[in-house]
Amino acid sequence: MAALPDYVVTTGDFISEWMEDNDVHAAELARRLGVTRKHVSELLSGKAMLSHAVALNLERVTGVPARIWNAYETGYREDLARLTEQASLEDQYQKAKAFPLAYLRKWNFIAADANDHANTVSELLTLLGIADFDAFDATWTHSKVAYRKTPLKTDKTPALAAWLAIGEQQFADLGEIPPYDAAQLEQILPDLKRLSAKKQPLEALEEVQQRLLEVGVAVCYTPPIEGLGIYGATRWIHQRPLIQLSFLRKTDDQLWFTLFHELGHVLLHNHGQVFLAGKTIENRVEQEANQFASNELVPEHYQKRLPIQRDISAIVALAEELEIAPSIVLGQTQRRTNDYAWGHRLKVKFDWQPPTASL
Repeated sequence: MAALPDYVVTTGDFISEWMEDNDVHAAELARRLGVTRKHVSELLSGKAMLSHAVALNLERVTGVPARIWNAYETGYREDLARLTEQASLEDQYQKAKAFPLAYLRKWNFIAADANDHANTVSELLTLLGIADFDAFDATWTHSKVAYRKTPLKTDKTPALAAWLAIGEQQFADLGEIPPYDAAQLEQILPDLKRLSAKKQPLEALEEVQQRLLEVGVAVCYTPPIEGLGIYGATRWIHQRPLIQLSFLRKTDDQLWFTLFHELGHVLLHNHGQVFLAGKTIENRVEQEANQFASNELVPEHYQKRLPIQRDISAIVALAEELEIAPSIVLGQTQRRTNDYAWGHRLKVKFDWQPPTASL
């Protein structure tokens, strides 16, 4: 696409050109138009807007149709606004640097390169859904929007807001989503966890997303932002739950536990909050979601059979009986014994790449 010019041509420039071609000075033009000399001076300098009435008068004086003069004026004002906007965006770049710009470029969530400050700011503001950074705190830190009632004010707020905003865009990209059906969701939970044993993680993810979409639950996968420490998030948009997963640890046990943790929020908790699952987030609702995930993946009456020592064969046997991936049973055992230094060969690693962002 051709670069836009960094200058403007005023309507007065075109009037001046006609005046020069026809040997008409400003005082004479003022008399012909029936306006003051000051008004002509301001028209020529671009300070005064060309009204439709004066454009009609110019048509009679110059023989150039009023629509042409009006087109000149519209183009000038648009160019003036563009240059003003360009300067404003460049002035905001210092604030934009608080956000994970390198991450957003890496994953194509913004397309502007590092040297294009104005378009970087413009695309970031579009992603965040705000007109300028003055609106950031009101929208993301102290929002009154129903699904953002949980305060996000931390030292990592810009990164967290960017990550959540990507999820909202991915939600919008899914198109029309059926109404949420809690009863149907509960019915498909056993099928979802059995997928962990039947398919490789990336294959299972596609089916998980489709099955949940059929019961009105949106699932999106957003790459983790370094240092943010978020495994997943759940919030409600347009009466539909959105589960956003980061794959912070690219192993199948973490994937399945986080998914069921977030499904616990969907089924158990207030629909007007943002629930964040992370390394350092501990509160009552997160503990309840953890308990839900543990009990759904390994039902309570089976948990007594989790080995208390390093026993791979016992892990595999229990996983086969439960029809789930061995890594899930291993994860439950490790959490119970606080011994994480064994069994790693049971975990399946994966490297998921998101589709190109379309903002």
